[in-house]
Amino acid sequence: MARKGENIYKRKDRRWEGRYVKGRKVNGRIHYGYVYGQTYKEVKQKLTIKKATIFSGQEKYEQFYGTLNNWLDYWLEKVISTKVKPGTFDSYKSKIDCHVRPTIGEIRLSELNSSHINQFIHETNKKISTNSLHSVFRVLKTSLKYAEKLHFIRSSIYENIELPKVRRTRITNISQFEHTLLIKEARQSHDGLAILISLETGMRIGEIAGLKWEDVDFKNKVLTVKRTLQRVKTHIDSEKKTQIIEEKPKSDSSERRIPLSSDLLEQLQNKKQKSSSVYVVSQNHSYTEPRTIRYQFKRLLKKLELAECTFHALRHSFATRCLEKGINIAVISSLLGHASIKMTLDVYTNSNLTEERIAVEAVAAI
Repeated sequence: MARKGENIYKRKDRRWEGRYVKGRKVNGRIHYGYVYGQTYKEVKQKLTIKKATIFSGQEKYEQFYGTLNNWLDYWLEKVISTKVKPGTFDSYKSKIDCHVRPTIGEIRLSELNSSHINQFIHETNKKISTNSLHSVFRVLKTSLKYAEKLHFIRSSIYENIELPKVRRTRITNISQFEHTLLIKEARQSHDGLAILISLETGMRIGEIAGLKWEDVDFKNKVLTVKRTLQRVKTHIDSEKKTQIIEEKPKSDSSERRIPLSSDLLEQLQNKKQKSSSVYVVSQNHSYTEPRTIRYQFKRLLKKLELAECTFHALRHSFATRCLEKGINIAVISSLLGHASIKMTLDVYTNSNLTEERIAVEAVAAI
């Protein structure tokens, strides 16, 4: 359905027509251009492209006549969709649709200024956390950088923006007692394999869901992280609003080999003997998607009467147990698939109250 201000109309011949500003006539009047199509969606796409590809006689881009929404449509579909993974594209689009469009989307790109962006930050910070705000702004800034590259805007409208400072939050963790209790229960549970794998390898939930038997080397007692499964929104005409996609891990460092403990190796061998799926964590001869694994984990927490936490806390627990055992931080970083040791230090330094208590007591005893 056409939105107000889009200049898209349905003609009497049942076709759709879109109008855009092509330039200026000699007398100064606006010179309009037109595009046509059989559907509203087709015309909107053509119109977005036209608005983004207006040239002057010197083959340089002139003014972008559309709104920020028009620009974001073009940037997402023609620039970003071909450069990033589907999961990343879904994340970008969600941030833009939920936070940018409702606030400043209808402002013309040529009229957008730092005051608009500061107002956007002020309003958005009332609705979401500061961490999330920084994430949303990074996406907006990336889109505006591309607009600046094409001479549609000046970098000054986004470069000097001050964001609220991010407060470092303590990671959610589980105690050593809870860790042991979860492993014991997961070994006996029909749905406990994913929990065991996370607690004993630190793998992410999408990596566990995407793990296949071909990735497990029983002879050398290692597994290889090669892919991830995640559910994303469907951005094409379809009856389904979401879909499961399989893609490579989030970074090169995320593709890694992880040694297997004897206990976990035995659990995997037992599972393989009964499995009829190519996936390690399987359901109905196929994969088990991440949201199902999360549900199984919550159900186990409830059964054990443990405090509710996210599945990702199991990954944190693995790292924390490694720290408690005095494992080198570089080794932990490699096992977790972090891009750098700095990232591991940023996340896990001062994350363990037990270690902090030992340090304080040691100093007091001097």
